[in-house]
Amino acid sequence: MSVLEVTLSRQVAGSGKGLWPWLLGLALLPSALAALGVFGLPPWPGEVWVQLGLTYLAHVLAFLATERVARYPGREEWGVAAFHLLFFSLLLLAVLAMGRLYYSRSFLLLSGGLAFVLLLLYLRHLPPRRLALVPGGVADLLPQVAGGEVRPLTQIRWEEVEGVVADLHHLPAAALPLLAQASLRGLPILHAATVYEGYTGRVLLEPPFGEVFSVKGQDGLYPFFKRVWEVGLVIFLSPLLLVIMAGVALLVYLDLGRPVLFTQERVGLGGKPFRAYKFRTMRGEPREGVYAGEEVERLTYLGRFLRRYRLDELPQLWNVLRGEMCLIGPRPEQRVLAEAYAREIPLYSLRHTVRPGLTGWAQVHQGYAEGREESMVKLSYDLYYIKHFSFWLDLRILVRTLWVLLTGYGAR
Repeated sequence: MSVLEVTLSRQVAGSGKGLWPWLLGLALLPSALAALGVFGLPPWPGEVWVQLGLTYLAHVLAFLATERVARYPGREEWGVAAFHLLFFSLLLLAVLAMGRLYYSRSFLLLSGGLAFVLLLLYLRHLPPRRLALVPGGVADLLPQVAGGEVRPLTQIRWEEVEGVVADLHHLPAAALPLLAQASLRGLPILHAATVYEGYTGRVLLEPPFGEVFSVKGQDGLYPFFKRVWEVGLVIFLSPLLLVIMAGVALLVYLDLGRPVLFTQERVGLGGKPFRAYKFRTMRGEPREGVYAGEEVERLTYLGRFLRRYRLDELPQLWNVLRGEMCLIGPRPEQRVLAEAYAREIPLYSLRHTVRPGLTGWAQVHQGYAEGREESMVKLSYDLYYIKHFSFWLDLRILVRTLWVLLTGYGAR
């Protein structure tokens, strides 16, 4: 049968296994080079070795966390790298300060800068994988989305191929001997739908490729851990958040008068309705079942600003503390619209298997959605989030959300 050779990103096509020793070696270089530049050639005092060892540990954790988070779709490598290096560098400073240990600012700055450069080079220049692509089903869509090199493969040289990609739900009989050979040689067989999701960040919903998949939802320990770290983060930042919210409330009062807040019925976990809180951004009373795009003329100048930078949604932190929402999850839809979509769109109700969030995978990729077609795209992102529900995916969304807040992307 005719087979294609496709060159795919290693991070999408089953990345990190076997690469962690390289990361351990790369993480050592910034500390070693910075130590040579700041302290000269060894031997060094014991306090220098302690600082070097702790810095190396911080860089190892940053490199490993970055590699794991970078497996999810997105192009903001520099943001992911900077976020983790900054986080673990601050943690390193806290350890040094609490332990009253010696540290050199020059060493920390130089090693941090070198680590950032090396991590970016690693993420952007990781060699791709050469895979055999079996046509049929979802596999036929991959050349359109992958952007990698695709060419006919007249004869498979197994020593040059690192795996096989095929749609295991639409597999031609002629492909079975090829898959058997790949299994005998210990090569991975990748499901084409998984590779498609890895590039697009979306689950295929359109027939004939739409498939029923297992939903993690609230299974396992992570939902409990997620609840703990999100509530802890809100409480930790509450002094700053309360000051910002007080300032926004004053501006809304001067712009629109009382009340400064309004509530709207939204659909939450398990399809249960709840009242979501927001700062007022429009003149007049809010209307149910109306898209924000239809209300543009009622927006005030201040309201546009608050919506652009998501400041109008800060009161929903109260919903987070009450357990009705999370910081990260599918955005809660108005009850009237959610009921209509559930009747029209298959699998729509699956987005209610996790708590809704202030920000989510669909928001940072698509922005605001209205209408059935845009809601279908939004659902494909939401189901990707539910299918891959994890701490690492939440971290990826958190990093991208910071960029959205700075740019106002997707606001209505």
